[in-house]
Amino acid sequence: MTENHEQKSRNTKKKKKRNYSIFRMILLIVILIGFIGTGALGGLVFAFIKSAKPIDVTKIDSVLSENSFIFDKEGNLIEKVESDILRTPVEYSQIPEHLRNAIIAIEDRDFKKHNGISIKGIIRATWENLKARGPVQGASTITQQLAKNLYLSNEKKISRKIIEAYYALQIEKHLSKEQILTAYLNAAYFGAGAQGVQAAAQAYFSKDVSQLDLAESALIAGITKNPAKFSPLKTLRKEDVDPNKHFIIDDSDEIYTIVYDERYKDRQHLVLKIMKDEKMITEEEYQEALHVDIKERLKPGGKQVSSGISSYFVDQVKRDVIQALMKELDKTEEEAKDMLYNQGLRIYSTMDLKMQKILEKVYEDSRNFPNLIAKKDGAGNLLSKNGSILLYKYDNLINSNEQLIIPKGDYQYDTEGNLVLFKGRRLNFDPLYENGEVKGIQVAVRDAYTLSPDKEYLMHKGGPIKIPSQYKSYDGKNNLVIHKEFLEHSPEFFSKGSNDSLLISKENYYMSDKGVVQPQSAMVIMDYHTGEIKALVGGRDIKGKKLYNRAINPRQPGSAIKPLSVYTPAIDNGWTAADVVDDVPNYDQSGRLWPKNWYKGYHGLSTLREGVQWSINVLAVKIGEQIGINTSIEYLKKMGITTIDEKGGTSDLNLAAMALGGMTKGISPLELTAAYGSLANNGVYIRPKSFVKITDRDGNVILENTSFKNLVVKPEVAFIVTDMMKSVVSAGTGQKAKLDRENSVIPVAGKTGTTSDNYDAWFVGYTPYYVGGVWIGNDVQMELASGSALSAQLWKTVMAKVHEGLPPRDFEKPENIISVKIDTKSGKLPTEISYQDPRGTVRTEYFIRGTEPKEYDDVHVELEVDTSTNKLATPYCPPTLVEKRIFIKRPIPYNPGDHGGIVPDDYIYEVPGMCDVHNAENNGIIIDPLQPLPFPTVPKKNENNNNLSEDPIETPVIDSGSN
Repeated sequence: MTENHEQKSRNTKKKKKRNYSIFRMILLIVILIGFIGTGALGGLVFAFIKSAKPIDVTKIDSVLSENSFIFDKEGNLIEKVESDILRTPVEYSQIPEHLRNAIIAIEDRDFKKHNGISIKGIIRATWENLKARGPVQGASTITQQLAKNLYLSNEKKISRKIIEAYYALQIEKHLSKEQILTAYLNAAYFGAGAQGVQAAAQAYFSKDVSQLDLAESALIAGITKNPAKFSPLKTLRKEDVDPNKHFIIDDSDEIYTIVYDERYKDRQHLVLKIMKDEKMITEEEYQEALHVDIKERLKPGGKQVSSGISSYFVDQVKRDVIQALMKELDKTEEEAKDMLYNQGLRIYSTMDLKMQKILEKVYEDSRNFPNLIAKKDGAGNLLSKNGSILLYKYDNLINSNEQLIIPKGDYQYDTEGNLVLFKGRRLNFDPLYENGEVKGIQVAVRDAYTLSPDKEYLMHKGGPIKIPSQYKSYDGKNNLVIHKEFLEHSPEFFSKGSNDSLLISKENYYMSDKGVVQPQSAMVIMDYHTGEIKALVGGRDIKGKKLYNRAINPRQPGSAIKPLSVYTPAIDNGWTAADVVDDVPNYDQSGRLWPKNWYKGYHGLSTLREGVQWSINVLAVKIGEQIGINTSIEYLKKMGITTIDEKGGTSDLNLAAMALGGMTKGISPLELTAAYGSLANNGVYIRPKSFVKITDRDGNVILENTSFKNLVVKPEVAFIVTDMMKSVVSAGTGQKAKLDRENSVIPVAGKTGTTSDNYDAWFVGYTPYYVGGVWIGNDVQMELASGSALSAQLWKTVMAKVHEGLPPRDFEKPENIISVKIDTKSGKLPTEISYQDPRGTVRTEYFIRGTEPKEYDDVHVELEVDTSTNKLATPYCPPTLVEKRIFIKRPIPYNPGDHGGIVPDDYIYEVPGMCDVHNAENNGIIIDPLQPLPFPTVPKKNENNNNLSEDPIETPVIDSGSN
């Protein structure tokens, strides 16, 4: 919250500084005009005017706007950018006098007197702004603003202001004041997707412009200065709406919610004051307009929907273009949107159309996605793990007449005749706050589900019930009380149904008609060498514009975070892929057994490579604890992760978040994919980008989208971690992602990830060509029938087609990487007995030169065993029963008795106790098997060590459904 406040403060200062620059520019123009009169700078001004493009002021409507175009990587047109802006031109006579006067009052008091340029207005505006120590009044005339809106950019240059003035004179010469004011009122942008006053009247009040009263006219007139600030409406994504601080105006859309924004008030009041001072309205009219409750009148409507289908990728391009124009060209959000939708830009995206089509085709096939594990109650409602209702069966909520059903058990009438609706049933009751105080209660229908003809679950989003705020309150048990006055005033709102149920008709509540298929999924494909996004899908079986893009929204990454937050920092800080950590029971600070592995039990002594390969939770936590939480966060930030919660009571400053991926917010598929790309790209992170450049309609480059790069680790570290993740795909939990049987023609390195209860399933992987990330999950917390194995399979389905026809290529190995044979139970050089372990524990491992082991395996020991007891032989055991066997001696002893009898998988190789049968009536030699033995056991190292097999360790295949 503090960071947002500081950012807003910086933006405010930046805007004030920019506006003062304009004021100085305006004063300079005044001086220039004086010089023109004397001929001192006439030549310079004449040159500016001569460079201006000719205009035909009689064709104002035709130049009001021009579409922009988006092209793919090869220059093929993929979309004509069509604005959602609603524009309905009106005649002068249709515009009420109050609205015309309000615009003149706040924008150009001398409009009816000047010839396009107002010296008096410039001086007055400058004086008022200096008095207010900030911008409160504009200096350009309405005619100048019209000229700028139609013919010029927003660049802050003297030449532009002079040409603007020249155009204003031309407009005044050929058009009447009525024509100019009408054109301005039809062309100006008023926020909320409304261009022109007729659209504004519809957007804010759902009425014709001719029906606007004084208060409404003053509000609309005040918006043009800064629509983002002075509009009474703000559109937020549903996940960004906070009932504690937002007053909801309209929640009927499936993705967005419109909330009340009171920042318009000062501007509206200023308009009314100027109108009073200019004798446009009386004192009585002024006071009456000041006390109108605009919030109660707001009724959004009339938004125009463009035809055609807009993909997730193109929506992302538009968002990125707007942000780039704001950042690089110092545009406001409204100016950037105007450039995108109305100024004929040519935007060259990074999309590979072939890849995008491959991805979308795969996502159209429901067979590529898992089912849900649906636990239901007797009525067919879907239940959560704790047994509470997660989604109502649609037919239990809505009857065949599309009426909302409130059963008898969910309500009662109190002694005063009020209707009491019980909490925790079919409706949600959320308090609405304004300035920290409860100003109302939002009543909303719970979400529901239906089944598609293919038996897929479809989630229907519930929305508000339209009961005015003054008729709602809480009782002492936080149940909702609907006042008797409302029931008397609107007797038709509730009707009686069967079994004493109450019914609410469809026009009085919201429930989305089209359900969203579950589970959902998102995938991103990038060229990590350049940061270019090649293909992107943010959901399945959804069409439309401005969709909820799951590719850019965070989800818990689960084990997919481990290579980034644990293993990369470890390798970069001196650990090796051969270092051994014991996968045995571990405990948190409270003494609780934690974490559990995704598989049953514990593997025992394991290398870091095996920790990645089998996604061993215990290893990740132990290593993460040693490298430190702050170190993990530092590396994640270097890789472009922006959603780490470092504040608050439930932050990410813990091992559950940093080692196991149980983050507060999570990571988006786009950011996670780009982060993996940094390892693929030899340790260099490149921020993802969706477009390369923007030109104007004439081909002049407006903005080059240069790539932001950041060194995360040196190439040798990136290569080691990459090779560890190759093991995940070659013989670990990600085997379903292999593009070929041996994972060698075009190898894949990657990592699976599954969160608790199978809510989220990931696979993020890369080849020597591209990196791709897949997320599968639900929009509500419902369990998937299968985990990350299916995500890996989906990744392979897409990427196999993407890589068709590409030549074989391996990951490039840095010169400073060497191969050394090691024993995987000690992490050290093998001895002769290391090779005798029946599990085949010797393998070739990669090291950064200088980090390879120098010592020999001291975990394996060879001891004599009495075969009749399978215990260590004593001198009293018959020689015919004695044979030599290989065992392991843990560096840190493990006793199952200290851990509730839990035995790790490798405990069968532990040194046993002494034979208690052949020992001269138990008086034989008693030997502690964990202490040095009284006879030699470790032979000399193998002289021909370099000629031994380089085959990797043979590891049994384990079900990779949850990891």
